[in-house]
Amino acid sequence: MSKEFKLSASLFGHSMDIRSVAVTSNNDIISGSRDRTVKYWKYNPLQKVYCDVMTYKSHENFVGSVLYLEPSKDFPDGLVISGGYDNTIFVYKPGEPFPTYTFKEHTNTVCALTKGREENSFLSASWDTSAKYWCISKSTNKSLVTFTGHEAAVWHVRQISNGQIITASADKTIGVWDSNGQRLGTFRGHSDAVRCLEDFPELNYFISVANDASIKVWTYSGENTATYYGHTNYIYSIARCKPHGEDSFVTSDEDRTVRFWKNGANVQTLNLSRTVSLVCSLFTKWRYCYRFQVLFCLNQYFLLFYDFYNCSDGILRIFSQDESRVADEDNLARFNEEVNAVKQQSLKEIGGVKVSDLPGKEALYDPGKRAGQMKMVRENNSVIAYTWVEDGGNSHWEKVGDVLGGTDKDASGRTVYEGQAYDFVFSVDVEEGKPPLKLPYNKGDDPYQAAHKFLAKHLLPAGYLEQVVDFILKNSKEQYVPLINTEYQDPFTGGSRYTPSNNSGGQMQGGVNLDPLTGASSYSTGSSKTPFQAASAGGNADPFTGSSSYTSLSTSSNNIFFPITTFRSFDVGDPNVILNKLKEFNTKCGDGNNGVEDQDLEKVIELCNGVPTDPNSFDILFKLIDWPDDIVFPALDVVRLAVRNNTNNEIISSMNNGIIMEKLKSYIGENCIVVNNIIVSLRTVCNLCLHEPGENLVYNSRFDILENMTSLRQLNKNAQIALSTCLLNMTILTIKRNDDVGFSVLAQVLPDILTKLTDPESHFRIYVAIGTLLKSSSSHQKELCATINENINFTTTLQLHRFGGPNNLENKRMNCVKQLLEIL
Repeated sequence: MSKEFKLSASLFGHSMDIRSVAVTSNNDIISGSRDRTVKYWKYNPLQKVYCDVMTYKSHENFVGSVLYLEPSKDFPDGLVISGGYDNTIFVYKPGEPFPTYTFKEHTNTVCALTKGREENSFLSASWDTSAKYWCISKSTNKSLVTFTGHEAAVWHVRQISNGQIITASADKTIGVWDSNGQRLGTFRGHSDAVRCLEDFPELNYFISVANDASIKVWTYSGENTATYYGHTNYIYSIARCKPHGEDSFVTSDEDRTVRFWKNGANVQTLNLSRTVSLVCSLFTKWRYCYRFQVLFCLNQYFLLFYDFYNCSDGILRIFSQDESRVADEDNLARFNEEVNAVKQQSLKEIGGVKVSDLPGKEALYDPGKRAGQMKMVRENNSVIAYTWVEDGGNSHWEKVGDVLGGTDKDASGRTVYEGQAYDFVFSVDVEEGKPPLKLPYNKGDDPYQAAHKFLAKHLLPAGYLEQVVDFILKNSKEQYVPLINTEYQDPFTGGSRYTPSNNSGGQMQGGVNLDPLTGASSYSTGSSKTPFQAASAGGNADPFTGSSSYTSLSTSSNNIFFPITTFRSFDVGDPNVILNKLKEFNTKCGDGNNGVEDQDLEKVIELCNGVPTDPNSFDILFKLIDWPDDIVFPALDVVRLAVRNNTNNEIISSMNNGIIMEKLKSYIGENCIVVNNIIVSLRTVCNLCLHEPGENLVYNSRFDILENMTSLRQLNKNAQIALSTCLLNMTILTIKRNDDVGFSVLAQVLPDILTKLTDPESHFRIYVAIGTLLKSSSSHQKELCATINENINFTTTLQLHRFGGPNNLENKRMNCVKQLLEIL
């Protein structure tokens, strides 16, 4: 182990990052990539090179795992097996590009494939919390055994020498099973997700590695006999190094190292400049002696749940200790230059963000979440800013320019710009060929004011405001975090903007039901009028399932999401909080600007809980509704709660010839600049539908409301939830009134609006609306399906949503899409 590992070969062929690698006994290589292909690389021992001899293209999503089964009597050329993010397993004969067998039993990503002890057998592990045992020669259409019982994703599975099956799970445990699927035991010891397992049959133990940076040795009976430390971050994989001794192995992890272990000691560490997320052994017999090589992938960034087996630059690199296998000087120099550049880059910071923590250019494969979104990526030795351009099927990331960090520091370490010290001074190259522009910013400053000053100083278009604010918020964090939305006005402070606060764990606070008045997760849809359970009090309560967090419906419901026939409402709110807000805003109005007495406000607030004691409360409420746009939303919120009562609904709907609807429509559309008004107005329209007077009012204005909805852009999650729920109610109303024209309009509006939203729960609600529309209008179903399928952006989005992910919301959306596709 004293010889240094050096680059032996680089294999080019994949167009996107590599997710998985397997090797054969002849040192051929199989690789699976995010480009949805699997490649077979044939080793030529005479020329000592690898040739790309076959590409398999059956997967509809990323390839997550690959495996090679050695030749057998039934399959003399062996078998190539791949598992993907499309939940599918394909089995190929090496020389044929089309699969011989296709298995579709898993309901989520197939993240690992390993060999079974029986000929032509293999095991699969999946994010669906299960593992499965397959034998090609015994069954060509289904698995023989399914191993269930884990509470989270199963990251790895392996059959050990005593015939038992062991599974590694994100629930921090190792499961032990017999060959019939009976759980024999659970090994606990890791404090984080267990990622990979390796069997050492000669020593009667196996080893596990985990996200807790530990390596544990287990006897087959479950005793943890040793724990090794050395890694400083997530450990992704382990592979045996048998030529160096029965107890030798190699591990790879997020701390940019490959470590070699013997007798429990870390005897050599290969330091690299990028994350190593897979290691596997190649054993080649040269001159009658074994040489050990390590095949591993270099990952330029860490992406939770998607990083397993990742070569982010799409290149496979092989390293060897054999001097005769080392690459030529030009390739070595090029590789060493790249490594040194990344090492230097890892020491740099831009605006408090470590450059090494930024994603590579492969991050541009993921579409943006909204127009104007900013993203910084590493390219060669630079950091480049991109912005997302919405253009239907031609939407793309557009280069903004190089991002450079300020270097002049004062004694406190702050950056000096124009004689003043700042926490950050960003240098943004906004136009090629021109000098970069300086953007100074201090923590705690209003990012909108800083962005306004920047645009005004450099005579840049005002339309860039949101992009610049996003850029500031993103890059002023001490760590790289997702973009924070900045589209709300703070109803408590009256400040120009607010952003959701972060908890200590760095996660975004609040769920989809965040109340713009209280900041609490108080808004939920009405429970009594839905066929689903009531929402729990938790901040992430799912109004559709009633779970404490968003999850797919249980299997007992058969995942039947539509059709539905009852209106959804937004019921919960704190009248005392609304009253305090009304009093605060009332002082801003004065007697000459629709101001009222405090005791009148207390009369109005009675409407939230039912019919008021003073009939004049309605007149007072309508006076408040004429408040200026920037302070009117608490009055609108009183309307939202009041119309849940039948009497209130009738009076409010009829007053001044239905003037309330004109008010609400004025706040639903692109001309409304106060997002809270949009949210509360959409919620109020939903609640109006609860009783016949309000339902009639909404029905008579349905086309105006739908038209205004189509003009809404760049909504926050809470606004998207309100919008999608309102669309769902409009669909139910149209079906209830058997409105043929409404059917046709909704078939155009629903798909169009869905493609403009980014929130999975909002997608789900509109998919439910579309499904309800189609299921409940059987006589028009064919024409409506044709109209919907004409929307290319929608059909493209629909195909993307066919696949789930580690997020339960995405899985619920996926299951709903599957039901919808049966109709479309």
